[in-house]
Amino acid sequence: QTPESKMASKWGMQIGGQVDIKRSDGRVHPAVVSGFNEATRSVTVEWFENQETKGKELDLQHLAALNTLVYNAVHEVVVAPGKTSQSMLSPPAPIRRPTRETKESKESKAPPPDKENQRAKVAPRLSAKGKEDKAFNNIQEIAQKREERRAKQEKQAARRVVAKANKGTNPNYEFQEMINDFTEGQVINEGMPADMIPSDRKITVCVRKRPLGKKELDACDVDVTSIPDGENMLLHECKLKVDLTKYLEQHEFRFDHSFDDTVQNAEVYKFTAQPLVRTIFDKGMATCFAYGQTGSGKTYTMMGVFKEGARTPDSSSGIYAMAAADVFRYNELPVNKAKNLTVSVSFFEVYGGKVFDLMNDRKRLRVLEDGKQQVNVVGLSEKVVTDLPDVLRELQAGTEVRVSGTTSANENSSRSHAVFQILLRTGPKARLHGKFSLIDLAGNERGADTSNASRQVRMEGAEINKSLLALKECIRALSMKSKHTPYRASKLTQILRDSFIGANTRTCMIAMVSPGLSSCENSLNTLRYADRVKELKKGGKAPRSSARPTPAEEWGQTSENTSDAAPAAHIDDVDETESDWLSDPSPLETSLARQDLKMLHESLKIKDQDQNANQFSFDVAVAEVLEQGEKVEAEHAACLQFERDVILEEDRLLEDINTVDYDVEVYARRLEEIVKAKIEKLTALQESVTDFRAHLRQEEEIAKKVGSSPGVRY
Repeated sequence: QTPESKMASKWGMQIGGQVDIKRSDGRVHPAVVSGFNEATRSVTVEWFENQETKGKELDLQHLAALNTLVYNAVHEVVVAPGKTSQSMLSPPAPIRRPTRETKESKESKAPPPDKENQRAKVAPRLSAKGKEDKAFNNIQEIAQKREERRAKQEKQAARRVVAKANKGTNPNYEFQEMINDFTEGQVINEGMPADMIPSDRKITVCVRKRPLGKKELDACDVDVTSIPDGENMLLHECKLKVDLTKYLEQHEFRFDHSFDDTVQNAEVYKFTAQPLVRTIFDKGMATCFAYGQTGSGKTYTMMGVFKEGARTPDSSSGIYAMAAADVFRYNELPVNKAKNLTVSVSFFEVYGGKVFDLMNDRKRLRVLEDGKQQVNVVGLSEKVVTDLPDVLRELQAGTEVRVSGTTSANENSSRSHAVFQILLRTGPKARLHGKFSLIDLAGNERGADTSNASRQVRMEGAEINKSLLALKECIRALSMKSKHTPYRASKLTQILRDSFIGANTRTCMIAMVSPGLSSCENSLNTLRYADRVKELKKGGKAPRSSARPTPAEEWGQTSENTSDAAPAAHIDDVDETESDWLSDPSPLETSLARQDLKMLHESLKIKDQDQNANQFSFDVAVAEVLEQGEKVEAEHAACLQFERDVILEEDRLLEDINTVDYDVEVYARRLEEIVKAKIEKLTALQESVTDFRAHLRQEEEIAKKVGSSPGVRY
């Protein structure tokens, strides 16, 4: 027997044997045991249905509820010789649905306060006289509530004493007291509810709150956010009335999942990106991205923890690496292994409307679109990986060359959108089977950072916020099944086009929130952005399940309604001849991009029409500056190459002069042709530079109309 077979026998099973399983629709039927994982205490089973083999990974508790031998093995039932255990004859007890703990139930389970421990509690008196017993118990209950009320009052009084003592050093102590008074009347549970399961919706919107940082604590900042459960989030906006009276304005939001500051990366991954991995094995496109202001924890969530003194994160602890590990793991399942899939990765960034390859020394890439609306990132590196260490090496190398900068919120701020893609390919032509795009977006508040409002900062902020707005509208179009998706409005959404177009696509957004009072405005904008992506009824509760499947079970299960159709057409599924792709943006492509940009501004619903018109004009001006800049760069490079070739030609002409039989007429004619060609090239370059400078002046003038920080208006 193999070690795996011995381990399966230990739990009352045999490789190749049959066990009963329960499907998500309630059906119970036998299945064949095909594998056992001791680390996760899970079993892989297979069965034949609808003329195909299906598989699933189940934990031992699931099997123990349906199989007596497994139940006995899990619970270590020992049967003496010659005797029969009752549990061997009776089916295992059904697994009861766990209920959500209320505040009262938690208090009843918690140890009593110290004061209550000092008082001897009198047990309820048992008497034949029922009325006396009832009265006695009522008195005891009143006394207990009185003690609890007094303990609460003493706790509040002690807190107020500390707050008053810190009044001189903490300017926000009044707001802190108001928030504490409000939250004391709320039932707030830390962490994720035990009975919550990952969302299986086409679009999942989550929010994550980070803890207060050292700088915020040193500045006596106040936590203005509360997450009462795993779905709803409260933001306590601290405001002043006309008479300078302080008050709180409560903002309530509801999302698919809400993570407080006690939830770790692994649990965030379980509810966000992990359910999407199955999509790419079913010929689909999956997208997961983190959004939020600089310093809110986007890079920490997606790429890993920053170690002390390091400028790059530990890639093994982020969602990027966790998703890659699951892809390798589930590619080894029998149901997926038969597909003979190859795993490869690519890593690039979008900065200032330009695309750079992070796996090839930040080589500049071109994004082109053909007549069939297929988008190609020309020259993008794609490397085949066989295990997680290969992925971590590529992530670490790419992270070190990614663009970063310093803002008022973060000394090491990511100023670009980093896109890490995991691709599954099959067949001799390596045709695309599925693609998972994981994106660490740039911070959304750079436009408001006026400490260094240069043209670079201005245009950088405008491009970042325009791409974020375009991403939101593309997801909304996917959710609402709109006829048109404005993916041409930004370079980022243009690259991710096939993640928005197609039936088998899934998207997850993680909105990152900074909890401090100093970040309240940006946090509120982030929550409104996420709420706009997918509006859910406030204060509601999503359906819960007592039989929560493990991530492995959710992964191993194949969808019974999965379409066999191929995904939306992809750049690698067509012939990439040079003539097929548009070498430069055509007038039609530019016009369509302007139309998509106009759609974005119409979605903003700004009441001030002049303000909206100025903002649109500014975004158009920035786009024209970028386009004209690329044109000048290309012409300049072509002119330099022409000069290099001409210098070689002129050297040959000068060498011919020293020969005996040189023809002076040929020399003069050829030299004249070279000079004319130089003049034409330099004149064309001069005209392009003049036009480019005119666009720069136009952008400067429009920027003055909309203010020095246009991007913040998104």
